[in-house]
Amino acid sequence: MKKIFFSSLAIIFFSIIIYITINSNFRRTILNLSSGLLNNYYSILIRQNLSSEENLSKSIKILENQIKITDMITTNQKNSFIDNIYLNTYAIEKNIKSEKNLLSLSKAVKKLIKKDPKIYGALVWNAKIMSIEGKAEEKIYNQINLAIELSPANIEAYKFALDYYQNKNDKKFNQFCKDYHKAFLGSYTVKNNSSRFFETSLTRFAIQINSQKKNQIYIKEGINLNNSQDYVFQLKEPSNFSEFTFLSNFYPGTQISIMDIELKTKTNEIIKIPLDDVYIRAENNFFITDKNIKKILVSNYNDEKIIFKFANLFKNIDELKIKINFTKANITNKPNC
Repeated sequence: MKKIFFSSLAIIFFSIIIYITINSNFRRTILNLSSGLLNNYYSILIRQNLSSEENLSKSIKILENQIKITDMITTNQKNSFIDNIYLNTYAIEKNIKSEKNLLSLSKAVKKLIKKDPKIYGALVWNAKIMSIEGKAEEKIYNQINLAIELSPANIEAYKFALDYYQNKNDKKFNQFCKDYHKAFLGSYTVKNNSSRFFETSLTRFAIQINSQKKNQIYIKEGINLNNSQDYVFQLKEPSNFSEFTFLSNFYPGTQISIMDIELKTKTNEIIKIPLDDVYIRAENNFFITDKNIKKILVSNYNDEKIIFKFANLFKNIDELKIKINFTKANITNKPNC
């Protein structure tokens, strides 16, 4: 009887092994489930210790253990656990208040960069750590530029660069200021944050025409930074509407200055819309007072919807033209910076 039982058990075991080996989808599902459970386990442990500065050292040790264990499971190079390790490192770094704890994070940060040298946040953290360690200015400068080259429009590397070069090198300080205000390439993705644009960037926005028939979305690729420009939207068919929606996912600190709105009818009649006659409301962001233009300041990484409501219904419109100046708000109290 025992012989039959163990024989049956062996057959079941080897059948499962064979099935997993043959069926790649099932094998992938099992691996994803296992990695998900492991990631959740470490994320919970790490976040439990983020409430106080004293407990941060526990979170850092747990993070180092996560890197060690996942390296044993897969490889010490870039692997499937790296996204979660980065998010856990990000959570710890955001809660660090002292240079001592930031130095304690050094080991994990350097391992992240070794796994993947193109992690923007890790490069910025490493530059901060190098500064505390008293590394040569040239090495820190190069580290900052590595991050900026990866994502020129992202703000974090510029913030640290300006902190580092304040009262140290006016020429480089001013250069980073200029570069920040001109940079528009690169993107940023917040994990598990759904976006119709898939990412935060300064390269596109969209207009939704809220007509009586149906809503149509028109995407505009490419913007002109620091210059007023007419953005023209040719409608698919003449439409009757009294409002439209501006859709975007720009970086925090982006300023959207609406300077002029113009409609064109099917018969080529030009209708200029006085901005004072338009009701404008932003879903997530805020307005800056300005006499002649409507200026909106982006304050987060979420999708934005800005609703423009006219005083009247306009008919047979086949073109919408908006004059906009996209700029960046200063990140210090220094002029033009």
